[in-house]
Amino acid sequence: MGLIENFERRLERFVNGAFSKAFKSQIQPVEISSAIKAKMDAGAAVVDRERILAPNSYTVKLSQADYARLRPLGQDLVDDVKKQLLAHAKKQRYQFSGELVIEVEALSTLALGQLQVTASSVAAQISEVTWSPALDFGGKRYLLAKPRTTVGRDASADIQVNDSGLSRVHFAINWDGSSAILEDLGSTNGTKLAGRLVKSQTLPADSSIEAGRTVFVFRVIAKNEINA
Repeated sequence: MGLIENFERRLERFVNGAFSKAFKSQIQPVEISSAIKAKMDAGAAVVDRERILAPNSYTVKLSQADYARLRPLGQDLVDDVKKQLLAHAKKQRYQFSGELVIEVEALSTLALGQLQVTASSVAAQISEVTWSPALDFGGKRYLLAKPRTTVGRDASADIQVNDSGLSRVHFAINWDGSSAILEDLGSTNGTKLAGRLVKSQTLPADSSIEAGRTVFVFRVIAKNEINA
């Protein structure tokens, strides 16, 4: 833990433009992951309320000696780095405008122990990202495809939940394409948002809704992530 964190702190000084750092020894996979994380953090941008869009395409350039040594790892190396980056993105609540892509190349002008990381610009893609609301509960995710989605224990609700603590049609989520409103529909036991009873309230992403004995989590996800 300390070794990785110290390494990442050293990397932060070099994320302006193309990343370049000389090491005294051969490049290790963990150093590639840390370099991309730093570049990801530097390129992340808030595009809508609490949603943060990070670059999704990275090119890592190594010295010819380091590239030749790591090349036999092939896709296993890329998959391991991706796994670490996706965990980092989840922790930071980053979202991507497309699939996470990592390419590793050799660059003859780099010396042993040097690497460069470049990230694709997402500025032109930001306006193309479509956001979709969803509810997570019971280990499943339910996409909210309508401008107004009702939740309750009765079949007349858009999302029927087997919970006797819920009213027949307990609450609704109203979505205008960019923001959501939580609305209690005169339920018997009330609807709580972040632990407080509400009648009608703006619904931020990742908020917890308590109704009956069920806890719902409201999500706002990039449309390309729905089938990921």
